[in-house]
This record gives sequence, C-alpha cells and structure tokens, in this order.
Amino acid sequence: MNLTTRFRSAVLTALSLLALAACSSGNNDDRLAPIAPNSGFLTVALTDASVDDAVEVIVVFTGIELQRSGGGSISIDFDTPRSIDLLSFREGRTTNLVEGTSLLPGDYEWIRLKVRAEENLQNGSRIRLRDGRQFPLYIPSGLESGLKLNRRFRIAQGAITRLLIDFDLRKSVIAPPGQAPHWILRPALRLVDQLEVGTLTGTVDIAGLAAAQQLASSQCRAGLYVYRGSDVTPDDMDGDPTDGADPVVYQPLTPAVTTSSVIYTVHFLETGDYTVAATCQFDIDADPSRSEYTPTATVPPGTLPAMRFLRKNARISASTTTRTDFP
Repeated sequence: MNLTTRFRSAVLTALSLLALAACSSGNNDDRLAPIAPNSGFLTVALTDASVDDAVEVIVVFTGIELQRSGGGSISIDFDTPRSIDLLSFREGRTTNLVEGTSLLPGDYEWIRLKVRAEENLQNGSRIRLRDGRQFPLYIPSGLESGLKLNRRFRIAQGAITRLLIDFDLRKSVIAPPGQAPHWILRPALRLVDQLEVGTLTGTVDIAGLAAAQQLASSQCRAGLYVYRGSDVTPDDMDGDPTDGADPVVYQPLTPAVTTSSVIYTVHFLETGDYTVAATCQFDIDADPSRSEYTPTATVPPGTLPAMRFLRKNARISASTTTRTDFP
C-alpha cells in the first residue's frame, strides 16, 4: 500500500516527497486495508528543539507501530528508510513522517517510531558535530523498543488526527562519559495533538535578570525553563522526577551582547497552565542525564551548585500565543 509524505521545508525541496509503502500489520487482523467507509486518518509530524554543538542529527526511520486499545498492534514499514535531519525542523517547522494514513477509528495506547540506530553502524542514525566529526547514534535495546511514546490518543471516524512528535535533542542526544565515541539516542520525546497546542513567547532582559539575581551582566549564563503546572519549584533537567519536576522545555538564551535582551519562542505547548522560569546559571545544567542541582537539598551553602530562578505563571490556549517577559 503506497502512502506519501511531504517535507515542508523550502531548503529541502529536493527531498520534498517521501514515499510511504509496504504497510503490514503484526499478529492481528487490523490491517491497513481499504476501510474507507469507517476509517479515520492519521498524520504524524516531526519537529525538534536544538542540540548544542551539532550541525546535523540524522535519524533513520524504518516505520511506525501503533497499539489499539483492546486490540492488536498495527505496523507500517517503509519500503525505503527515511533519513531525516531533525536540525532542519526547528523554530516551529515540521515535516510529516506519515500523512493521511487510513486507520481503524478508536483509542490507541501508544506509538512507536522504528529507527535504525545501532552501535558502529555507519549508514544508520548519526550526529555530525561542529568540528566535523561524525558518530553513530544508537539506542540501547533499540531494535526491540525503538522510540516509544506511551500516550493515549484517539482516531475519530471520518476525521484526521494530527499528532506531532517533538524531539528535544538537547535531552535526547547524550555522549555518556567514558563511552566515547558512542552517542546515545534516548527517548526524550513529546507527543501532542496539533489542534491542542499554543505558543509561548517573550523577551528576557539579560541585564535586568542579572541584577535581580545579584550578578553582573557579564556573569549571566541565561537560560529559560518551562514546567507543566502553576507555581512549580524549578529544577534542572536531570531525568529524575524525585528531586523536582523536570522541565517540558529548556533552552539557553544567548544575547548579541551581555547587556541586551533575548526574544524567545517555545512552540507546540499543550493547552494548560505552566511555570516559566529564567536563570543566569544555565551553565550549571550541563548534563540532562545527571542531577547537578537539587532545589530541595538541605546542605550547607556552597556544597552544591546554586541555581536561582525568576518565575512567572503562564496559561497556554489552543492556536494562540502567550507572552511572558522577564524580569
């Protein structure tokens, strides 16, 4: 069964059409067969938040798998693997991995991205650094698990469900100490409904932020954190929810000069309440897999790195832009 997907980036017009084919199902009868009278339709798009020090992060997709509630799994295997440079789809840009795929309507438990990401595999997923070096990306147990997103969604009869998968590469791509030259691609993804997202934007006055945190502007290593829920106590990004809430999104703020302001934009936030926090100690949060700051720690001053935050609450509504400025 032939499916088509289209790249939506002008700089990649040579790759504007992706052929989706060879759809097959697992051990079940829920095949992607002609079921038009009672079918729903699924489009899955990809986007990315940037990763430091990389100029190219290519993920090789070989298909997707979906799990129906109370039913079997459905597999879609591509005739030809899709090599997608995720760094080409930042700042609100997206590309479709599948488009208008016909599926049985109902509730689904999860979606899994099948990827080619193995150790020492030169034609698989890979990362190219600013200094020109290139390394394979691999997923521990990747052949069995792929990139799985455990989140329920619904395919409505006669309608198109538009899902978006956000690869936050700053969280997803890590080079574990002592394992060079291996780079790991780990599941740090968000699955959202494109009809239920909004945008957060604002300006951070670096000089004002530094003054509020009793620092000189030249000492401010600014960063922005966004947490789900109001009045959240900010924590660093460490993959450990037991010492504080991890951010949904976090990013550096780099001004043109140390005293200037930075305009930030966070795309594709689900509707709801958020805590937005700005800090001058973003450099402390260097490793997304390790806790470098614990907001609830009761230790003598100076024992752990200190991160100070200015916080504001924000409410995101569908298809709208919410503005939050600092300070």
